[in-house]
Amino acid sequence: EFGRQVETGDALRRTALLDFIAHCRDAAALVEKNSHRAADLIGNFKQVAVDQTSMRRRSFDLRQALDEVLSTLQPKLKHTQHRLEVAVERGIVLDSFPGPLEQIVTNLVTNSLLHGFEGIEAGLIRIEGAPTGDERVALSYADDGVGIPETLGKRVFDPYFTTKLGGGGSGLGLCIVFNLVTAVLGGTITLSSSPGQGARFDMLLPRVAPQTATTGEESCAT
Repeated sequence: EFGRQVETGDALRRTALLDFIAHCRDAAALVEKNSHRAADLIGNFKQVAVDQTSMRRRSFDLRQALDEVLSTLQPKLKHTQHRLEVAVERGIVLDSFPGPLEQIVTNLVTNSLLHGFEGIEAGLIRIEGAPTGDERVALSYADDGVGIPETLGKRVFDPYFTTKLGGGGSGLGLCIVFNLVTAVLGGTITLSSSPGQGARFDMLLPRVAPQTATTGEESCAT
């Protein structure tokens, strides 16, 4: 209405002007909100990039580290109907290596998208974590995908094992996960899965990681 009155030279109505001002305010608020979201996302990308390209040890909040890496994975999920839930309270502080932890989550999500949700339109990924009371944290990652047969489940952590060779799978993703959990973070990881029942990875991580650690990738590359 405001634009039409301006174009035709008609006298501006007060209501049209007020509506125009209201629309401008709404648009400005939306731009500001999106700019803040973009700034937060860029900040998360930067932090994750720094962590994942280094073996820097530091104290960090587990939930915050998960939120940061999962925000960088949203572009992989936004064109799908898959959902991702996180049930980890804030305040669980680890003296460890956030980069390897973020790489573990990235590899597990990638594995679900590439293998677990094959033929599934709307899958669910759920990450849970809580202290165990003995200076460790129990962290689980589960999807409700197609699952893994027992015969294959025994080999998923082996180097170069993949059912997607030539189709996007390198066979190193879960091997790297295993080595990062055990050799870098000083924890353990087990797989529970069966066909049609999804896959669940249970990790026990010390709140204080070992003082010496490798990159976790050497034994997967040889």
